[in-house]
Amino acid sequence: MRKDWFREIELREKAKEEKKRLRTILTILIVLLLCQSIFFGYKFWTSDEGTIKEQLKLSKKVSFDPDDENFKLICLNDSYASAVAKVRPAVVCIISDIDISKSQQTFSDETVFNKSSGKTSLGSGVIVDKKGYILTNYHVIDGATKIKVNVFGYDEPYNAEIVATEPEKDLALLKIDSDKTFSYAILGDSDLVEVVDFVLAIGSPFGLEHTVTRGIISDNKRDLLIDNSKYKNLIQTDAAINRGNSGGPLINAKGEVIGINTAIYAPTGDFAGLGFAIPINEAKQLLSKIYE
Repeated sequence: MRKDWFREIELREKAKEEKKRLRTILTILIVLLLCQSIFFGYKFWTSDEGTIKEQLKLSKKVSFDPDDENFKLICLNDSYASAVAKVRPAVVCIISDIDISKSQQTFSDETVFNKSSGKTSLGSGVIVDKKGYILTNYHVIDGATKIKVNVFGYDEPYNAEIVATEPEKDLALLKIDSDKTFSYAILGDSDLVEVVDFVLAIGSPFGLEHTVTRGIISDNKRDLLIDNSKYKNLIQTDAAINRGNSGGPLINAKGEVIGINTAIYAPTGDFAGLGFAIPINEAKQLLSKIYE
């Protein structure tokens, strides 16, 4: 009996030690998980991933490669769903209240998509940074007193403010008034664009948000006179573009933005197979300004 009693005490002590050891291990695991969460959370918010800074560094590394097997597969299957899925959530509809007296635009019927209707201008844009930076056309927000953007997947519009502009290139950079992170589009390399490459245009023609049209590159270095301003090396496409598409992205078959749709030649006022986009490499110069 005495041996059994000592044996029982010994087993209880071992059980206590085992519980203590398990609690120690569990505590260490919890601390490690908390440290990991803090580390990756800090890394997410402080890293360049998903920012304009990263776009300017890496865009040429992820640019269109005609020898890429994935690209060949897309062409053979004649499907652009994957390319559109990458960019469509980053395309926004821009609604601007315009003060005509402050606007420098002439709103030509033949060359500019988005004539001001009363005091409202409708256009498109593309988010190029997870923090909500939007690339669009200057004429979309020229003279704007208030800017709202409809973002894919959100019911309510967001307010936006102008960060930088280059009127001579018809480019503007906006920032969504929010601390949220947003889907963003990857920037390609417009210097690699070739005539007859397949392209897609995404925007809000006539207010029909996130409309996608397909075409080819008709010319990759078209010089044009738009509202008495000279534009050089524009990308010409036959992808259907209409009023409301201004500022939206022109993308390649890999889902990279290669241009910003800016004008059409439309003698009748509607699309006639001649659309023009500003090469994305021109826009990168504007994007770099926020880091100067």
